[in-house]
Amino acid sequence: MKTRPVVFVIDDEETIRGSLSKLLAAIAVPCETFASAEAFLAGYAGQQPACLLVDVRMPGMSGLDLIEEIGRRGLSLPAIVMTGHTDLPSLERLDTIPTIGFLEKPFSVGDLRPLLERWWDTLEDWTS
Repeated sequence: MKTRPVVFVIDDEETIRGSLSKLLAAIAVPCETFASAEAFLAGYAGQQPACLLVDVRMPGMSGLDLIEEIGRRGLSLPAIVMTGHTDLPSLERLDTIPTIGFLEKPFSVGDLRPLLERWWDTLEDWTS
């Protein structure tokens, strides 16, 4: 049996992590949450198909820094980037980083689902 794909939610705001966890559970998508990019890197074993749902702005390592670090480590983790504060430097940097998509907070399941479906389409067949 293959490991079920998971979404790793990485956001420094506890309320956002909780809301996203509930939203993903409502559409039967397994997720794990992390309060920082550093906490994610410390806990990620790289053993399962996964996607990041990561905030751009966080204390310490930003979401964009995390995506770049993952690439430097030779890992392949598609990312959906989210932010509540769009700024030109981040948008310009985002153009240089491979992502599945970009969401502005607040967003709905209707905004998130097509990006998740784009990710699912890239996965090999898996069973729960």
